[in-house]
Amino acid sequence: MEQKYSASAEQVFALLSDPKWLEARSLALGELSAKVKARKSAGGVLLTMHRRVHRDLPGLVAKVLSPEADLVFEEQWSAEDDGGRSGSLSMDITGQPVKMSAQFELLPAGKGCIYRITHKCKSSVPLVGGAIEKFALAQVEKGCADEFAYLVAYLKKCK
Repeated sequence: MEQKYSASAEQVFALLSDPKWLEARSLALGELSAKVKARKSAGGVLLTMHRRVHRDLPGLVAKVLSPEADLVFEEQWSAEDDGGRSGSLSMDITGQPVKMSAQFELLPAGKGCIYRITHKCKSSVPLVGGAIEKFALAQVEKGCADEFAYLVAYLKKCK
């Protein structure tokens, strides 16, 4: 997934690493709760996020997953020489057989920047794991698209 922003990589990173902004975004996008902590280090930041969500589940997936879930994220950002950022993300759904990971980069591009994310989902359920992975990946990518759109609107509103 990819999104171009009219703000600099530095400005976008400041938002994407701000716990209060991330919590507000999660709640604005309909999540039930969100708590984010940041631990900064030389040029980077480690974010831990606990978010509670409700999702409508199709029949087969509803037999394995709960519609309400606690998501635990760990997101590690590092500084790049070109002024951009890169990192990785892992997400566990507490008590459910699905894990998600992602690699991402925030690249300077003219007066703005480009944010790229590649997601992977894995389910440990025999036989129907592939269907669960496909559903989970679609949900993750829809959520990511919503987060991209939220940031676009936020930047436009704050100009």
